[in-house]
Amino acid sequence: MPFDMTKPQSLADVLDRLTIRDGGSTRHRDQVSAVRRVAEMLGRAPADLPCDAPGLRMYLDRIHPAQHHITAHTLANIKTNLATALRSARAIPRNAPKVPRTVAWEEFFLAAEAKHQVWSLSRLASYCAWRGLQPADVTDEVMAEFQGHLDARLLTKDPAKLCKEMAQIWNGIVKRNDLPFPCLSYEKGGSHRCRPLSTYPEPLQAEIQTYLGRLRHDDPFDTSGPDEALRPTSVRNVEAHLRQFLDALAEAGEEPTGMKSLVDVVTAENMKAAFRVIMKRAPSDKIPPACNNIAATLVAIARYRLDLSELDLKAVLAIKKKVTTKPKGMSAKNSDRLAQFNDWENVLRIVGLPATLMDEADRSPRNRKAALAAMHAVAIAILLSCPVRAKNLASLDLERHIKAHRSGTHTRYTIRIEGIEVKNGEPIEFRLNNRVSRLLHRYITVYRPLVSRAQGTALFP
Repeated sequence: MPFDMTKPQSLADVLDRLTIRDGGSTRHRDQVSAVRRVAEMLGRAPADLPCDAPGLRMYLDRIHPAQHHITAHTLANIKTNLATALRSARAIPRNAPKVPRTVAWEEFFLAAEAKHQVWSLSRLASYCAWRGLQPADVTDEVMAEFQGHLDARLLTKDPAKLCKEMAQIWNGIVKRNDLPFPCLSYEKGGSHRCRPLSTYPEPLQAEIQTYLGRLRHDDPFDTSGPDEALRPTSVRNVEAHLRQFLDALAEAGEEPTGMKSLVDVVTAENMKAAFRVIMKRAPSDKIPPACNNIAATLVAIARYRLDLSELDLKAVLAIKKKVTTKPKGMSAKNSDRLAQFNDWENVLRIVGLPATLMDEADRSPRNRKAALAAMHAVAIAILLSCPVRAKNLASLDLERHIKAHRSGTHTRYTIRIEGIEVKNGEPIEFRLNNRVSRLLHRYITVYRPLVSRAQGTALFP
């Protein structure tokens, strides 16, 4: 029967082609097994799964080895055999032939400061050697073609992220060594970096700092601030909201040098202009939650700091109402994260994770890696016993928060965090059970000194 030269459309087509070409070798059996195993792990029929690299990457990214009682190494081997099967069935292109690197490439790699830099750029160097390109020939156009080359072949990693990482490493080597090669451009991170407050006139900077000082109660006899001082995190957020607002206003066309006071910038029209810019940056059509937070800060300034007329204040409040969102239930992102715990096996895994990590530490208890595993075990065990904010967890202190109770040869622990350290002002106190107390006791007596050389009483130094 002649081999079908049309491109396969699904993993079922790949299996059919492998069956036709059955050579009986171990290599061939591994390829067939990999296709079937991946479909099984995804809980889908092979006919329902794509066989092109971009489409299949999305599915493979969902597979975690622990879910299927295999090691990460075994999963990597399955993916390697799957890629070989796809190439055999002509579902994805074959890899480029290996060509020795030229002297120019070897000299370029001599400028790298670390082995991981050479390793990260080795795939790019091999591609360029195959195409007869030297380091001086590497441009944004070459990188775009290289990303397309990877996109059609890679199953394990996102080609866009790989190429971004390569561009960053390339630029670092070129700049640090003043090499005569062009720097590469790449897409920046999704977060927008606002202008610093020093961008704006000094009178506005001084007015903002005075306002923040009142929120902190720098002067305890100043009655113009809130009844209770804001926490440092809250004051930092207020400053961040002002930076975001001023930056968006500048991007909307307002000259930064003309922003001389809060009364000049905190207006309904300026809020509209700034929020339009922020909403334009957002990845979706929904109003970003940041707009509501910024609006709340501006309303507080307008109401308690500025002497606005009733009409102007009403206009500012109307803008805040426009950008205020009313979330219903849990966000889609949080729902997706928690959905994994609909599987009781995952619940058992996370409940047993502290013991697993401590067992891992005990296999080689005299090095820092083991100490970090023990530290993570205790941190997770505490969170499972009583969920607390990350700041409270990281700030736990042996003297202030941890109380030991001896009972014969056993030690039980109680953790108490005073209300002044908790966001809602309510103290937190909980007694750890025997199992968690044993983990904590072993960490304190065996592993904590290995985590850090720093002196002190922090539970997690």
